[in-house]
Amino acid sequence: MKTTPIIGLEVHVELKTDTKMFCGCAADHFHVDPNTHTCPVCLGLPGALPVPNQKACEWCIKLGLALGCSINEETFFERKNYFYPDLAKGYQLTQLQKPFAINGKLSIDGHEIRINRVHQEEDTGKSVHMNLDGEDVTLLDFNRSGVPLVEIVSEPDIQSPEQAKKYLNKLQQIIRYVGVSDADIEKGSMRCEPTVNVKIETDDGHTVYTPLVEIKNVASLTGVMNAIEYEINRQIDDFEANGTVKTATNKTTRGWDAEKQQTFLQRDKEGSADYRYFPEPIPPIIFTQDQIEAIRATLPELPDAKIARYQTKFQLSDYDSQVLTDDLNTAKVFESIVASSEDAKFAKFTANIINGPIRTYLNDQQKTIDQLDLNSEYFKETHDAVEKSEISSTVAKQIIVESIETGKSPLEIAKDKNLLQVSDSSAIEELAKKVLADNPKAVEDYKKNPMSIGFLIGQLMKASSGSANPKLAKEILEKLLS
Repeated sequence: MKTTPIIGLEVHVELKTDTKMFCGCAADHFHVDPNTHTCPVCLGLPGALPVPNQKACEWCIKLGLALGCSINEETFFERKNYFYPDLAKGYQLTQLQKPFAINGKLSIDGHEIRINRVHQEEDTGKSVHMNLDGEDVTLLDFNRSGVPLVEIVSEPDIQSPEQAKKYLNKLQQIIRYVGVSDADIEKGSMRCEPTVNVKIETDDGHTVYTPLVEIKNVASLTGVMNAIEYEINRQIDDFEANGTVKTATNKTTRGWDAEKQQTFLQRDKEGSADYRYFPEPIPPIIFTQDQIEAIRATLPELPDAKIARYQTKFQLSDYDSQVLTDDLNTAKVFESIVASSEDAKFAKFTANIINGPIRTYLNDQQKTIDQLDLNSEYFKETHDAVEKSEISSTVAKQIIVESIETGKSPLEIAKDKNLLQVSDSSAIEELAKKVLADNPKAVEDYKKNPMSIGFLIGQLMKASSGSANPKLAKEILEKLLS
């Protein structure tokens, strides 16, 4: 029996506009007192008149363009009817027939994942389940109700939980580059609902499919992987035990229990007919081709293009380019440091420092790179000192980090700590003679195997407190040993 996972992802992204999608209430709802950012429109009170947020519509188009989509010049909003406590109106304004953006794609390790649509809608309120005075209650907070929400729907082209996580990582990266959302999964500004089933080719030559399942309540990228993996295995086990296969009616919605690491049945999955879509009486939204091209012109250089440029212009490896561009702020810092130099060696040196000791420092200090005051001149003088063999590359990494903490020049730190390399041949030769005299066995080992000289170099560096020029030390030792 051969099994092939079939995975699609619906990703909801809250736009960070100042106001909500159809009213003037503040859209910021994180850690805000409950029900303080509401009005008759976002509460769905009788007689309220929604007015579309132009910035949100433009940003939806901008994100669609960044994902390689075609843009519909004329679109309209529709009512998606369903009843839930945190949906005050009893319907959600969204787009079904003509979304802003269609037919995009995202490449993951050479595998193309098609994007069906990028459409605009509004967020719901939030149900808060808690125990109040000994009684289990559900409280409703409508601050989130009406916040601009973009839904990005992939085709079922994803083939594994790991690929799903990579897709989400890349999508999150592009969203942040475009600047329309923080796309913070932990804060709920980016949410994902995987849709999973399995193609099964049986030993007797038949091909069947397991029932389609949509998974809700997944609150992290790792959770997405775990939920998909669990659901794939559950469906295969169910097929082997019961022979359950996909029909027109057995689509279900299952929740994800992060504590138990398993999905659980919530309800039968609704279809379009269940939502009874019909047009919202807001006039059609029209963007001319000139307006669309003006939005396209505001797109930044996207991650894939930036990676290609780093490899071509700075001759950086794929790994260095990927790490530097993973976060837009890191890429900006790197580019500001190397802006004054066309030297590929300096670019590589800077990449090594940022991707190595600075990244470690940021993790230890729980900071982001934009919180650091990095001096590009300090990087240049440190690089030049390494090239002149005045300091080692190891020392360079150390003093750059210390300069961040103290504000002092890295070379000042090197001088104060006696970290400058000694390149005086006579001084190193005296140390080398003593090291050879003190280590006769190592000398004999070298005569049998010249590769063992590393031990003697280490002893010389130790004797010089690390200040000897390693290259010169090796040359002098080899001369004396010969």
